[in-house]
Amino acid sequence: MKQLISRCLCVPLFFSLVVYPAIAQTTAAKNILTLEQAISLALERESVSQSFEYRAKGFEEESVADSGLPDPKLKLGAMNFPTDTFDRDQEPMTQLQLGVVQYFPRGDSRSIKSRINDVKAEKSRHMAKNAQLQAIREVSKSWLELYYWLQAEQIVRQSRGWFNKLVGVTESRYRVGSATQQDVVQSELELDRLSDRLEGVRIKQDMARSELSRWIGNSASLLGLPSQLPDMTVPQLDGSKSSLASHPLIQARDAEIGAGSESVELTRQSYKPGVALDVTYGDRSGQNSDGSDRANFLSAMVLLDVPLFTDKRQDKKLAASQQNLEAARLDRETEVRKLSSQLLRAQSSLRILDRQIGLYRDRLIPQSHSHSELSLKAYENNRVEFNSVVRARVAELDTRIKEIRLQVDRAQTIATLNYLAGEAK
Repeated sequence: MKQLISRCLCVPLFFSLVVYPAIAQTTAAKNILTLEQAISLALERESVSQSFEYRAKGFEEESVADSGLPDPKLKLGAMNFPTDTFDRDQEPMTQLQLGVVQYFPRGDSRSIKSRINDVKAEKSRHMAKNAQLQAIREVSKSWLELYYWLQAEQIVRQSRGWFNKLVGVTESRYRVGSATQQDVVQSELELDRLSDRLEGVRIKQDMARSELSRWIGNSASLLGLPSQLPDMTVPQLDGSKSSLASHPLIQARDAEIGAGSESVELTRQSYKPGVALDVTYGDRSGQNSDGSDRANFLSAMVLLDVPLFTDKRQDKKLAASQQNLEAARLDRETEVRKLSSQLLRAQSSLRILDRQIGLYRDRLIPQSHSHSELSLKAYENNRVEFNSVVRARVAELDTRIKEIRLQVDRAQTIATLNYLAGEAK
């Protein structure tokens, strides 16, 4: 009987020790929003790239349409009807006509127009990729900013415990006469200041969540974040302009230049004649003087659209297309310089941040913590003044928050570098 009772008691104990923690961990994992999850949600909601994709498909459809011939024109008419009787049989030249006119565009303009739309579709797809990269960069920065303020709140909360301890120490020393009432009031004032600082941090959290919700939605932005920063690999970029040639923005500019070159060639086709073919069938009724039926007529004509006066039209359009091409080339150079400047600035910031983080991690944080603890012990032994203790603890608090700020700034800089490298992670 005792064994049976012990077994019955062990089952719920085992369930509580094994199953409940597993359920708690699963539930906690569901309430945690990782950076990768935030990026996935942002890409699902992102609409700018989808708009560019639709434009690309539209240009591809236009490319197919522009490669074909224009629709033929159908002619229906009556010719040489006598106005005195309107009798079809009266005059031998009276006829009903049915004809078809087909226009053939100038030179190679059909294939050139098709290629222009293909290049425009390519540009739209590059812009779609750039929009996705921008979304990844911005949601990463927003997520990291929220992470910073959440970590700052934890650090401030931890410091409140220390200041509560300081208030207790000060009150104890006041009761034995080794501290003044001013020290007690100041210790409580510092605790209130810390509470006010905590409220400021919460306001910043709300602002960061609001910015993040713009990318992933309100419900997802209310989830918690991991306690550690994700590992972010620094992309390898040499800082030269050639390393940016594969960036979607530059590829879009290249496509724009390609479209401009094709537009110049299309304008050159306007110097060539356009051709139209007219085939007409004429139906006659009545009889000839010898009693035979009048024959029907078949006519065929070729029409040429000859550009004779080009100085006011074709020459001007060619000059305009050439100017637009040069503008597109300058726009590409401007874009390269802009991205190159961002790259050099981000790489310089990353080097500085790495040195600062090393300094804080190896020296400033350990020293500030040691100084804070020693100041409190010295105050308990009546060897330093109260203000020295407060300054030491506030300095440690600021140092820890500054170190988190540097870590987040570094991660945000890597997000910028990933965008400049054209990487999705």
